[in-house]
Amino acid sequence: MAGQFIPLPEFAPPLPEEMTPQQGIVLWAELYDAGEQLLLAGLRREVGPHGDVAGAYRKWNEEYLAQHDKDLFRLMDNLNRREGSSGR
Repeated sequence: MAGQFIPLPEFAPPLPEEMTPQQGIVLWAELYDAGEQLLLAGLRREVGPHGDVAGAYRKWNEEYLAQHDKDLFRLMDNLNRREGSSGR
């Protein structure tokens, strides 16, 4: 798929077979936290050492959610048009 950022499952590195679902959840949470720390570090770099990181995060989150909403509405509109044209 064009513009796809997430690799297809067959190209993803395999998880250890002995990993339990609970260990998978812990791994996911650690990766999520690492991503958040990277985001905060980037915002901290943008606002400088004495800037308002929390305010920058709120602004980033607001913009992110607004774009996410636009993407969802575009997806729903596209699905609606496709279903309407197929007679469903």
